[in-house]
Amino acid sequence: MIVRTLGCLFVCFVALSPLGLYAQSEPPARAVPWTNSNIKGSPAPPLPYTTRRVFTQVQLDHPTEIVWLPEAEKWIATQLNGAIVAFENDSENATAVPCMDLNECHDGRISQGLGTKFHHDLSGQPWCFVTYSFRGGDDAATMLVRFKVTDPTVPKVDLSSRVVLAKWSSSGHTGGSMQFGPDGMFYVSIGDGQPPYPPDANNTGQDLSDLESAILRIDVDDPTVERPYRIPADNPFVGRSDARPEIWAYGFRNPWKIAFDPDSGDLLAADVGWEMREMIHRVARGRNHGWSVMEGSQPVKPDQTPEVPITPPLFEHTHLDSRSISGGHFWQSDRLPELKGAYIYGDWMTGKVWALKSEGDRVLWQKELVDTPLQIISFMLDPSGEVLVVGYDGTILRLEPNPVTAASHTFPTRLSETGLFADVESQTPAAGVVEYKISAHHWADGTQSRQWIAIPGNEQLSLYDRDDWQTGQSAGRFMFPPDTVVAKTVSYRSDPADRATERRLETQVLHLLGDEWQAYNYVWNDDQTDAVLQDDIATERKLTIKDDRYPGGVRTQTWRHVSRSECLLCHIWAAGTVHAFWPEQLNLGSLANNQLDRLTELGLFREPVPAKPPIASPYDESQPLEARARSYLALNCSTCHRRQGGGTANFNFEWSKSLEENNYLDEPPAQGDFGIPDARLLAPGDPGRSILLYRALKSGRGHMPQFGSNVIDLQGVALLHDWIASMDADSDAAEETDNLLADLAIDDGLDRKLDDLLGSPDGALALSLACGTRSADDELRERVIDKATRHEDPLVRDLFDHYLPEDQRVARLGATIDEAALLAIEGSAERGKQLFEQAKEINCRLCHRIGSVGQNVGPDLSGIGTQRTPVELLASLLRPSEQIDPKYRSRKVLTSDGEVVVGIVTAENEDQLTIADATGKTRTMATDDIELMEPSSKSVMPDQLLAGMTPQQAADLLAFLASQRAIVP
Repeated sequence: MIVRTLGCLFVCFVALSPLGLYAQSEPPARAVPWTNSNIKGSPAPPLPYTTRRVFTQVQLDHPTEIVWLPEAEKWIATQLNGAIVAFENDSENATAVPCMDLNECHDGRISQGLGTKFHHDLSGQPWCFVTYSFRGGDDAATMLVRFKVTDPTVPKVDLSSRVVLAKWSSSGHTGGSMQFGPDGMFYVSIGDGQPPYPPDANNTGQDLSDLESAILRIDVDDPTVERPYRIPADNPFVGRSDARPEIWAYGFRNPWKIAFDPDSGDLLAADVGWEMREMIHRVARGRNHGWSVMEGSQPVKPDQTPEVPITPPLFEHTHLDSRSISGGHFWQSDRLPELKGAYIYGDWMTGKVWALKSEGDRVLWQKELVDTPLQIISFMLDPSGEVLVVGYDGTILRLEPNPVTAASHTFPTRLSETGLFADVESQTPAAGVVEYKISAHHWADGTQSRQWIAIPGNEQLSLYDRDDWQTGQSAGRFMFPPDTVVAKTVSYRSDPADRATERRLETQVLHLLGDEWQAYNYVWNDDQTDAVLQDDIATERKLTIKDDRYPGGVRTQTWRHVSRSECLLCHIWAAGTVHAFWPEQLNLGSLANNQLDRLTELGLFREPVPAKPPIASPYDESQPLEARARSYLALNCSTCHRRQGGGTANFNFEWSKSLEENNYLDEPPAQGDFGIPDARLLAPGDPGRSILLYRALKSGRGHMPQFGSNVIDLQGVALLHDWIASMDADSDAAEETDNLLADLAIDDGLDRKLDDLLGSPDGALALSLACGTRSADDELRERVIDKATRHEDPLVRDLFDHYLPEDQRVARLGATIDEAALLAIEGSAERGKQLFEQAKEINCRLCHRIGSVGQNVGPDLSGIGTQRTPVELLASLLRPSEQIDPKYRSRKVLTSDGEVVVGIVTAENEDQLTIADATGKTRTMATDDIELMEPSSKSVMPDQLLAGMTPQQAADLLAFLASQRAIVP
C-alpha cells in the first residue's frame, strides 16, 4: 500500500480473552435477506454533483498519477508497481498499453511509482521526469530521475538514459508530485520521509539542510557541470551553507500533489495531516508551512521556535470530514460554469471531493461537490480543462450536475416508510430485520428500549482482527456493510409499575452511508401509529409519570428529542459509533436467549464470533459490585472519557482497561472541586470526597454526563456510592447513608442537625442520597428537601434541586441556548464580578485571570472586552473548541510509565516540560520520560459551560467580561 499516512487515528482497546468459539466452523448463510430498505442517501440537501464512470475499458493497477501528453494525444498513467501505461482519450473504448517499466532500471525492486511529468517543450527538451521509490539494501530511496524521450508520439522512452536528479528518504511520506511553473521552473514536492509515530522523529520538517518536507524549485532546462539542473539565483536559501539551495518552501508533512493556478500563477499543495488536520497550502517563496511545529492550526511541537514565521494553511479540514487529503487541479472548462477557476481536490479516506476559490491568501468560496465511494488517489486535468477523479482501484469518474433536488428527495419521512417494519404500530420487523437484546443498558432517564439490526441483502458481518485507525474500530468489533441500519425504539411508562402504560417516544436510527454513519430520529405521534422524521433540530416534550412522592401523586419529566448533530456527539468514531452491538453485549452468558447463538443461526456473521465475557448490567444485583459500577461508568461516560473521545481530563472509563490504566483513583479533579476539601475524582473508601459522585448527583453546571440525560439516576448514583465506600474495608459509609434519615427525628433539634449535615459536602451528599431511597419517611424527606433547596450555598441546592417538581426547579439555560434572547437580557457587571470571583459552581478563575483574581493557565481576560464584542464573547463560551489560540491549545502527554497527562504547556526546553491542568496544578517531567505527545482538538475550556446557569447568571457573567477594557501588554 502506498505510504501517504492517511491521518493517524489510532484507538486502543484491550479485549478480554475469548472463552472459545461457537461450534460452527463455518457459520450459515443468511436465513432471510433484507431486501426492502428505503433508507438510502440522506434527508439533507443533496450535493450539487454526481459522478459518471469513464474509461471503463482501461484496466489500471493502483494508479498514482495520470497526466495528459499532447504530443501523443494519450493519457500516461503511473502505477504503484512501477509499470507506466498509456491510453487514448476515448472514454468508451480506450484500453491501456505498456509505455515503460521502471523495474527494468532496478531489477524489479520498485516499491512505489509516484508520478510522471513530460517536459512541455519536448521538441527542444526531450525529457520525461519520474518520481518513484525502490527497495533493497543500503541504496533504498525515493528519487527524481530524468529519461530521454526518443519518440513523443508513441511515447517511447530510453530507460538507459536515466539520470538521477535528487534522492530522499523512502521510509515514509514520499511526496513526489511535479509541475512546471509559469516561470518555467520545475517544482517537486517531498514529504518528511518518516512513518506516522512519533511525528517527524528526525525533526526534518524545520531542517533546511536536507530535501525532506520541502518543495524544490530547479531549472531543468539549463544543467550545470555540477548538477543535471541549475539552481535559480532567486531561490530563497541560495548562499546559505546550512540550507539546500533547491528549497523553495518547507514545513510540509506529505505534500500529495501540487498544482498551479493558470490565471494567478499561485501554487497550491495538498498536505496530508497527522492526527487532527488536512491542509491546503498556498506555497510561495521562502514560506515555512509549519510541520512539525504545527499541523495546520494544531500545535505538535510548540516548544520549537521556527526560524521563519509559520504561514497558516489557505484552508484546512478537520478529521470530521477529511482524513487524508489528495490534491487536484484547477477547473478550466466552461461545461460546469460554477467550477471554472476553482481548485478541485478530494480525500483518500472519505471519498469526498471539494472545490475552492481563493484570492491570494484569502478563501473566497469552498464547498463539497460529491461524495464518492473511491479512495481518491489523484485527479486528471483533461485537454478541455475538466478535472477527473482517479480512484486507487483504477476507477475514473467525471463530474455531472446532480439531477436530484431537495424537493424530489425520497428519504423516508415516516418510520413506516423505512422498510424496517412489516407493521410499524406493533413493531413487527420486516423480513430480514432482526431484533436483538443486550446485556447492559446505559441510563436513559428511566426509559426502556428495543433494538433491531438490518443488514442489506445477503451481506454478513465480519470482525476486525486488529485495531483499525481508519474507522476508529478496535479488534473484536464488527465490520458493517454499507447501508446497514441499526435502530432503537425508546419508550416510557406513565406508571413505572404498569407495563400497559408504556408509550413510545422515538425510534433512533443509525445508517451507514458509504463509510460514514448518519443519525436520524423518528418521533412517535400521539396516536402511537407512526413516527415522523425530525429535522436536524432538538425538540422537547413533557412526560407525566406516576410518583407518590410528588404533589398529586405525579411528576413531570422533560424528554429531549435530540438533533442529528447532537446524536453524533456520542456516536463518534473513537467510540466505535455503533454502541452496544458488540460480542460482549450480545453474549448473554448461559441464558437461553443468548444473542450470539441466535444471530449466528440466522446467518448474520461471516465467521465464528468469539464468546467474550458479557458486560455486567449495572442494575443486576447478582453481579459483583465493582463489575456493575465500572460497567455503569463505561456505558454512560466512556464515550467522551477515552482517547480521542474529546474529554479534557486525564482519565478514561473504558471497562476493558485496568483501574490503574483508567487513571482516576485518588486523582485530583481537573475541572474544579466544588468546594470539597481535598477532593479527588474518586477517593477510595470516601464517597464524600469523590467528585465523580457529586457530579452524577447534582443538577446544573457540572452535572455529568453533560448531555444525553435530563434526569438524575438515583439508583446508579447509589451504586457508585456503595462501590466507592467498599474500597475501604473498614468504611461503613454505605450503611451510614442508608440509616441517615432513620436516625433523624422531627423534633426541635432537627433544623440544627440538618444545618450541620448540609454544612459539609459529604453530609449534604449523604443526605441527598438518603432522600432518594424509597424507605425515606415522606414528611421528613420533604423537610430535608425544603431546607436544602433554600440553602445559601448553590452547591448544596444543586444536590437537591432535582427532587422538586419541575416547575419549582431553578430555570437553567440547558443544552439549547437562544443566543439572541440571551444577548437581549440586561446583565449586571457587578453581579458577574461576584460570579467570577466567588461562585463555587462557576470555575472560570481556575484557568483565567482578571485583575488579581484567577490563574494564568489560559489567556488573561483583563482586557477581553476591548478585544471581543459581546456576540464574540458568547460564541467563545458556547463553542470553545471552534477557535483556539495555538498558545493555549492543550496537549496529551503519555509518559514512559503509562501515565496520561492533559493540559497546557507553560514551559518547555530540550530537557523538560511543564504542563498545567485545568485546576492550575503544574507538573514538570523530563523529556526523556515522555513516550508520546499529541495535541488535542478540544479546548481545555469545557463544553456546555453555560448550560447549568440561569439566563440571568449568564447575562451577568457576559456583562462582566464585556466590561473588561484594560489593555493587557
